[in-house]
Amino acid sequence: MKNSMLSLGLAASLLAPALTPGADGNSGAGGAGAAAGIIQPFVHLYADANGVSHFRDETLTVPAGAGGPAALVLSQAPGATLLALKLGAKEDWHRAPRRMYLIALKGMSEVTTGDGQVRRFPPGSVLLMDDTTGKGHITRAVGTEDHVALTVPAPAP
Repeated sequence: MKNSMLSLGLAASLLAPALTPGADGNSGAGGAGAAAGIIQPFVHLYADANGVSHFRDETLTVPAGAGGPAALVLSQAPGATLLALKLGAKEDWHRAPRRMYLIALKGMSEVTTGDGQVRRFPPGSVLLMDDTTGKGHITRAVGTEDHVALTVPAPAP
């Protein structure tokens, strides 16, 4: 991505060993056999075998805590970045530089996939960026303020 990237020196203890959503969209750590927990929806942006990008709605389950806070560990923190895209800016067709979770922190982005779908991602949205091959997607900063997001590398499926 050609927008501003600021590497974060987050402690590895903040985001520790890997979690990968399963084929059913549930996390390996909190799949169907997990006790009732917190469901976190996310959008999976991926490229098919023909290189066309698509959206798929999935969920992760954060296992219920034992009287304390529930925690979901995504991956090691090295490589986490803050991305900033000025309001009104547009990134033409591009692929995700690596498989990563993108968590919208501020502003809103609009993403267009290779199949023509358009979705908007306000603060709090979680997107698994997985279209590392093919044509990729278009990203625009829309709404009323600059778009800022945190990316965290995601393990291979």
